[in-house]
Amino acid sequence: MRTAICHRRPLVLLGLKHLLTAQSSCDVVYTSIDALPEDLEEIDILIVEDEFLARATCLAAQSGGHGTSEIIPLSAETQPDEVLHRVNGLRAVPSSAAAMTGHHWVTPLSPREQEVLQFIASGMTHDQVARRVGISRHTVDSYVKRVRSKFGVGNKAELTRIALSLKLI
Repeated sequence: MRTAICHRRPLVLLGLKHLLTAQSSCDVVYTSIDALPEDLEEIDILIVEDEFLARATCLAAQSGGHGTSEIIPLSAETQPDEVLHRVNGLRAVPSSAAAMTGHHWVTPLSPREQEVLQFIASGMTHDQVARRVGISRHTVDSYVKRVRSKFGVGNKAELTRIALSLKLI
């Protein structure tokens, strides 16, 4: 997952970059002591010091939901294991699925996308998923399109393999 880190202290920046590259699936593609990335659409996870949080939230809102998938704020009390827990808790393509789809990273799935993928992969139709989840068939179609786009797959068999690799079924 492509990650950006924004923190005023260079040593904290370096430590976070090392921690994330060594103990998570993050690919740290941007670091800065004074600015946010110009294009949040290219970032999956944005880790920011409190000073950057308001600007990051505002930029993400302006992107109309197409910006960063996850903003992780850092305070003086934030522990390294808390950051790792948050980052590792996001759904990303495991190495086996990455090889299968040809991607090295993928935008994390939202909880609703995971739920819809789980039901579709278990053999339910879009209408059945819609009734089960309590949303319209059109909304199910939208979630499936998003998941297909994130993984670069085109059919339900490939979606099922992705769901298996993510241990959703």
